[in-house]
Formats: sequence, structure tokens, C-alpha cells
Amino acid sequence: MHGVIDFSVRSGVKKKEKMKIDLRRDTTPQRPNTPPAGGNTHPAMPYTHPTHAGHASNISPEKPKRDTSTPKIMDWIIQGAIYLLTFLLPLFFLPNVPSILELNKQALLVLVGGIAFLAWIGKLAWEGRIRIKKNFLLIPVLILLLILSLSTVFSVYRDQSTWGSLGNESLSLVSFISLIALFLVITNNFSSREKINYLLLTFIGSSFLASLYAMFQIFGKFIFKNPSLAQASFNSIGSVYSFSIFIGSVLILTTAALLEKRPNWLKIALVICALLFIFMLIAINFRTSMIIFLVGMAILLGLAIISSGNEEKNTVLIIPMVALALVLISTLIGRTGSIVRVQLPVEVGLSQSASFDVVKSAWKDHALLGSGLSNYDLDYLKGKPAEINLTNFWTVRFNEAASRFLTLATSTGFLGAAAILFLIISMVYYVFSSLVKIFGKHDEGIYTLIGITAAWIYLTVSLFFYASNISLDFSWWLLTALFATLATIVFKKKEEIISETSSPRLSLILSFVFVIIIVGFISLIFLEGQKYAAAVVYNKALKNDTEGAKVEDLITQLNRVVNLDPSRDLYHRNLSVALFAYLNQKVAEKGIGNLSENDRADISNLYFTAEDQIKTAITLDPNNPDNFIQMAQINQNVIGSKDGADQAALDNYMSALKLSPKDPSIYYQIGQIYLTMADLETAKETSQQKQGSQMQLPEKAKEDIVLAKQNFEKAVGLKSNYIPAQFMIAVALQKLGQIDDAIAKLEESQKMNPQDAGISFQLGVLYYQTGKHEKAKTALESTTKLVENYSNALYFLGLTYDKLGDKDDAIKEFQKVADLNPDNEDVKKVISNLKSGKSALDGLDQATAGQNPDGQTAPDQSSIQRDQQPVPPNTPIGPDQNQENPEEVNPEQQPAP
Repeated sequence: MHGVIDFSVRSGVKKKEKMKIDLRRDTTPQRPNTPPAGGNTHPAMPYTHPTHAGHASNISPEKPKRDTSTPKIMDWIIQGAIYLLTFLLPLFFLPNVPSILELNKQALLVLVGGIAFLAWIGKLAWEGRIRIKKNFLLIPVLILLLILSLSTVFSVYRDQSTWGSLGNESLSLVSFISLIALFLVITNNFSSREKINYLLLTFIGSSFLASLYAMFQIFGKFIFKNPSLAQASFNSIGSVYSFSIFIGSVLILTTAALLEKRPNWLKIALVICALLFIFMLIAINFRTSMIIFLVGMAILLGLAIISSGNEEKNTVLIIPMVALALVLISTLIGRTGSIVRVQLPVEVGLSQSASFDVVKSAWKDHALLGSGLSNYDLDYLKGKPAEINLTNFWTVRFNEAASRFLTLATSTGFLGAAAILFLIISMVYYVFSSLVKIFGKHDEGIYTLIGITAAWIYLTVSLFFYASNISLDFSWWLLTALFATLATIVFKKKEEIISETSSPRLSLILSFVFVIIIVGFISLIFLEGQKYAAAVVYNKALKNDTEGAKVEDLITQLNRVVNLDPSRDLYHRNLSVALFAYLNQKVAEKGIGNLSENDRADISNLYFTAEDQIKTAITLDPNNPDNFIQMAQINQNVIGSKDGADQAALDNYMSALKLSPKDPSIYYQIGQIYLTMADLETAKETSQQKQGSQMQLPEKAKEDIVLAKQNFEKAVGLKSNYIPAQFMIAVALQKLGQIDDAIAKLEESQKMNPQDAGISFQLGVLYYQTGKHEKAKTALESTTKLVENYSNALYFLGLTYDKLGDKDDAIKEFQKVADLNPDNEDVKKVISNLKSGKSALDGLDQATAGQNPDGQTAPDQSSIQRDQQPVPPNTPIGPDQNQENPEEVNPEQQPAP
């Protein structure tokens, strides 16, 4: 009997077009003019040779010759592409993009997998009808695809959910579409034991080469000298721990493959592979993967014992027993470290409990569909556990939870989590309903099926305990497809073929569907290539930035990136950074007083171009606090030069706080803005006072300093060991005249971080200003030991020696300052005073004592390239005239700092 689904539209004609589900093993396509078995169709039109048009009545109808070469070619393309993809994906990487593994593997998956899928669709189009093998997983898979698509449509950042963020491409709709397409291609085109066997052997062989490369890496024998690749932690799968998860599944498959009857040479090769896999699993000694492996291998061994029925069969079971015993012994012995001496990095990730906290926080805002694939980092910022701020990883923005399941549950909401569980439960039901028939069954392929089952369970369990990547996801979908196909073959199940009868109406609909699918996949491949090209250029810009290339050259490169991929906010945000750095460079090169009219126009245009770029980034992703922080920073850096910049900076920092409410650095920057506003107000008041009158702190400045202090205290409230904020609280207290309180705060901070030169320096200055010269000497000497060429510290240490009557040491310190600042006349005057026996500051303005002799702030020993610096007050930043960018600098993006 055939199940019938009515696709007809009743319009007065009493006919039905019927979708058939054929229960048969013969899947040979019907001839075009032959009605399919079962069901009534329109009668086939007789075929008339075109050369006899008009004489059809005189000749008998003739059936056209069937072209059998086209489907064979299509089959070769399909199978060749799948074999190639299976072999290359575990091995493929290139250092030409920032995401060395994930983006390259995604591109390979889309390109090669897309070719296989298009060839299959082309084959269906050539046959003129839909013929899809129905299996128990088809509905769960399509439901998952539907939910992921809806989550992407309603994502807070649709483009990122579609393609994935750099380094996190596995969590993208494109990757899921490609993997589901792979599932459909395999289940519909690999219909024999031989094909499945060759595919598994291809996968094992590729994994063997990946393991060889990983082994050389962890022992420091680097094949590739590229700095990104010449690291013990690098391999072709992912982190060393994700490699351990991957190789555990392959070891289970290899062990099962050894149980089948095979040529001796092949068994020897498989034994070699298994030994290497066991060695790598033991060397890495990742307890999560080893424990799950023991479970998977126990399942393999148990099912193999059940299926074996004679002594000859039982003897081969020694292979999984040996593998199980070796891993179990190494797990017990190596509880505190690997029994193989290798230096492996510590992997930092969220705990399960912290990940659950993020899930609960995310579901409050986006319960059904989540924030969208690849947006986990945004959910993390809102739901970040407070205790993380007390660790060294408080600035890390985690883009995955403790497990792949919790990551997807967070990003795709309740419906996404339910769809994933529905697919897994359906597969589990499918597995157990199939394997109940395994008792005493000795057919060829039964051990392979058992191995696929055990490896699939192993990978599925790991989804709930560890993060994933494209290689692991590919393995999971590959095994899912192979089980569905091989179970049908081994247990001789009837194949259910979903097909439709030939009719003009359905042929038209089918043709339209085929065109949409083909155009869609071709577009997908093209867009993937375009984004890949953008990432290649972006990577070159990153490399050039590291090598100290000219910032204008970086901008030129980044313009190309924007043109190739204008929908990634990362590029626009960093172009804004590059443009403002170029503005800093132009101001520094000539100085405010020497700028021509063209220079002033260029500087103004650079500012507004940088602002436009970050506005574009905000438009693309209004939920990323980094975009608002960059907008705040470029306004913060022009306070005193652009009207309203202070308020604009504050507003944007407040917007960032809504998206990242537990980030103490945002409160810190708000405090800095208020201090800058106070300094500008004080300077304005000072310029209006009569010379010789006593300086009073303006009321507006006092209000700003109090607000600054409150924000620094909020930062400390979020992170009690936040030393910069502790330091700035002391600075604010000092500005308010509460010197004793400021000293107490700095002394408290110094106990928490005795190696901070900034704290010891500021403490020394306050000791000096309050006449505690011995304490000042101790603090400042400590500072100069931490930072040898710290001009400010050397300057105040010289003043302190002078106060203590040690002229010789004072001269030595000021000579060091003079060597560092040879053009500073005040330092020369101080040295002259000391040599003549006078006070160091005799004849100098005491109010300016302590300013850095070179007029700049103390050197930042940890400054990064292309840093954005505040511009001097009154830098010419006029109204936006919508002029073209100077020197053909177009909107673009630059490497993220």
C-alpha cells in the first residue's frame, strides 16, 4: 500500500495530483513516458521525431532513447565530492585568514558540499521529479532547520547569525544548512555497503594524517614555520582538547572496522591507525573525552558481544577490549597529568553552572528563538556571573558555553533547544529500534553499524559536556547519515521513496523549486567566496599592523575589506579606530599651531569619517557594546575641541552599559570623562582670574570630580580588585583636597598590587606634597625600579633628594631626566640650580612642578599600536560638510585592537 498526500487544488475538475511514497528497493528512475507504478496519471503523449513532423499519422509512435550517461556523471560528481570533503575537512586549514580553521573549513564545506548537493539536485531535475529517500530523521532534521532559520531571521544581528563571527563559523546558519545538505546527499546517494565502507575508511585515513600532524605539533616539531601555526596547541581540528574529542570518535570507528572481515594489509593499516589514536588520546589526557570514550567503547563492546554468536567471532573482540583497557589504565594513572610528557596549554572556559546562568538570563529577553546563532557573546555580557570579574578573565568575552548544547540553547531559545533534543531523541529511538534486531545477526557490515552507533553516542554525549567546532559537527552529521543509510541495508528495511507523478502543474512547481534551490546554493557559494576574500585582505591588514605599517596604508587595505564585506560591524568599528589614529598622527606631525587650512579640513574630515564608520557599525549591530564604546571613545578624545563631545561620549557609554551592565571599565571611562570636564572647567576659570589671586576650585569642577569619584566607586563595586579605579578614586580625592584620604586609598591599592608603577608613583607624589619626604623617597625609588625611564618619577625623586639635602643624588636623577628630554629648558635650569647650591625649583613656577618634562603623560609600557589618543584642546574639528575623505581615504575597517 502507498501513503497518499493530496497536493491538488480543486477547481471544478475532478482530478488529483498525488505525491507517492513508494515502498520499494528498486529506485531506478521511471522512463519519461511510462506512468509510475501504482496510481493513475495523465496518459503519456506519443513521441514524434521532428524530421517527420506532419507525417506522424503514417508512422508508429517511437519512444526516445534514454540518456544513461548523465545520471552516471552526476553520481560520480556527488560521490567524488563527498569523498573529497570527508578526506579534506579534518585536514584543511590555511593561515591566510584570521580564522585559520573554522572559516577555511566552512568555505570548504560550502564549496565542495555545495557541489555535491547541486549535482544531486541536478540529477533530480534531469529525472524531472522528486525522489527522496524517506527516513525516520527527515522530519526532525527539517524542523531543526526551520527553527534555526527563524532564529536567524529574528536575530539581533542577522548577518552574523547567517555567516558566523570570525573564529566561530560553526555556529552559523550557513554551516547548518551545509551540514543538513550533506546529510541529505549521503542518505540519498550512498546506498551500498561498499560506498559506506569506503567513506569510513577515507575518514579514518584523513584522521590518521591529522593525528600525525598533531603529534608533531605537541612535541614541538613544527612542519610549518608560520608563527600562527608553529605552536604546540595548534592542530587541524581545533584546540588540543577538541582534537581529543574528535580522535576518540575516530578510534571507536577504527576499532569497529577491525572487527569486519578485511584483507590483512588493510587490517595492519587499521591497527597502526588505532595505535596512533590511542597514543594521542592518552598523551592529551583530556578527562572529559577519555571518560566519554570509555562509555562509547563499552557500548561498542557490549553490542559486539551480543551480535557475535560463535567462538571465532568472539576472538576478534580482543581488539576493543585492549583499546578499552589501555585508555582505562591511562585514565586512572594520569589523574593528575598525562603519562606522556608533553606541555599543553590550559584551556579556559565557562563552567556548567555559569553557562546555565547565561541561559536563564538570555531566555528572559529572547525566550522562544534566542538572540540568534553566533550571538552568544552578547548574551554572555548581559548574564555574566559577577564572580568572573574577580578573576584574570574578567575582560574575556566568551563566545561559547561549557557545551555546544548550552550554547545553542542560549542562542536559539527554547524552540532551538527543543528542536535539538527532538532530533537527538528521534535518533536514539531510531538506533534502539534498529539494534533490537542485532541479536545473533552476523551479516556483513553489522560491526561497522555498531561502531557508527557507539561513535555517534560518544559525540552526542560530548555535545552536553564540551564545546564544538566544524570538524566535530561534520563528524556528528556524517555518522548520523551513515547510520540511517547502513541500518536500512543491514536490516533489509524497505526503502520509502517520496516521489510525485508527472503532470504539467507539478512539473512547473518542481521546475520552480529546482531553480530556487540551484540559485540559492550558487549564491551561497558566491557570497561565501566574497566574505572569504574580505577575510584574506583583513588578515593582511592585521599582519601589516603588527609589522608597523603606515596607518594610511592600513586604511587603504581596509577599504577593500569594507567593499568586499560591508555587513560585518567588526570591520567598520576597526576602520573607525584606524581613521582616528590617522587623525592623531596628522595632529602630532605638525602641531596645532602649524596646521594649514588643508590640514584643518583633512583633520575635520577624518574625524567625521571615523564617526560615520562607527555609526554604520552601530546600525549593523546595535546590540554590541563595543560599537557604542568606540563611538564614546572618539567623542571622549575630542572633548575640548568639539562642542557636545562630552555629553555624546557619556550617552554612548551609558548605551554600552545597558548591553554590558557588569563591565567595570565602562564606569571607569565615564569617571575619566568627568575628570576631563573638571580639568577644562578649572583651566577656564584659571584663565579668567587675575594674576596673583588665590586659585579656587570652581563649583562646576567640584561637581564633576564628585561624579567621577562615584563612577570609579561603581567600577570598584563590580570588581573590588580593580586597581586603576582604586587609583583614580585617590586622584579624585586629591583634587578635592582630601589628601589624607587619597593617601589611605593609594596605600590600600598598593597592598593589592605592589608591582603597579602608577600607584607607587602617585603615592610618592602625595607623600612629597604633604612633606613626607622619606616615604616619598621609598615610593619613588620603587617606581624607578619598576619603570627605569619613567621621567615623572625620576623628576620627583630628584626633587625629593633635594628636599632631603642630597644634592648629588638629585643631580644624578635630573641628569637622567635631561638625557631623556634633551630639549627641556626647565630641567636644565633645575640642574644649574642644584650645581650652584640653590633649591631645585628656584626661579621656576612651582605650580607646574611635577609635569612630565616632555609635556606628555608618563610612558605607558603596555601601549598598543594604532592606539587612539585624545587630541589637544582646540583641534580644528568643524561641522560635517559631507566632503570626500582626504587622500582618497574611503570608509573602511581595521584590525581590532
